[in-house]
Amino acid sequence: MTASRFPCRVCGQSTEGVDVYVVCSDCVAEYEQHARDGLADDGRSPHVPPTCSTHPPLTAREVEARLRKLLDDW
Repeated sequence: MTASRFPCRVCGQSTEGVDVYVVCSDCVAEYEQHARDGLADDGRSPHVPPTCSTHPPLTAREVEARLRKLLDDW
């Protein structure tokens, strides 16, 4: 795939990418810094209650079943 120049989806700065959905490295760095600043001392996001647990990723069979249900409902 060939890279071309497109405007950053956040700030509009001309950025190299393979499609029009690009974000420049400055905006990515700012986002990452904002995310790091927002973490609590224990590394968890302050927006997630401490009692929340993360769910394991879905198996391929579960993904297929959910996709079939969505398509059937559609």
